[in-house]
Amino acid sequence: MTLANIITIARIILVPVFLVVLLTELENKEIFAFTIFIIASISDALDGYIARKYNQVTDLGKFLDPLADKLLIAGALIALVSIGTIETWVASLIILRELFITSFRYYSLTKDAVFSASFIAKKKTLSQIIAISILIIYSIFPKPFDGYLFDLGIYVLYIALFLTIYSGVEYVVKYSNLIKKS
Repeated sequence: MTLANIITIARIILVPVFLVVLLTELENKEIFAFTIFIIASISDALDGYIARKYNQVTDLGKFLDPLADKLLIAGALIALVSIGTIETWVASLIILRELFITSFRYYSLTKDAVFSASFIAKKKTLSQIIAISILIIYSIFPKPFDGYLFDLGIYVLYIALFLTIYSGVEYVVKYSNLIKKS
């Protein structure tokens, strides 16, 4: 087991911990949930860096890393819907795209098509992380800053939604052609 894969598995384990913290009545739960979410998000960059730098790229890592990302984002979105912070339709569109592209990614692996993240997809992930982070933590700030932060979080979430859909279409067009050729 490589260090990169251990970090990815730790990220997967952090998802239910994050959800339990965010969805309980724990005092200062937003701060704890925010911290866990940020650690899990940073671990995504860290495991990829370690895998590439130390030649630890594995088939298990190729499978688990995107799965861990999707679990974290989907879990956070579902929790934010559950506590009434975001609308169901926004979370649903993002999660459906993630499920579809993840399935498409695994299908492309069976056809030996290399499926790497595009520039837009990386910006999509970053905007999702920023939006979710803001929407987790906004309520601890005093008025009127909480309202401004909430509005900012929703604005960034809509940017993330646009990038999510755009990058999904981009993947399907690009990789459908690659799969047809292989």
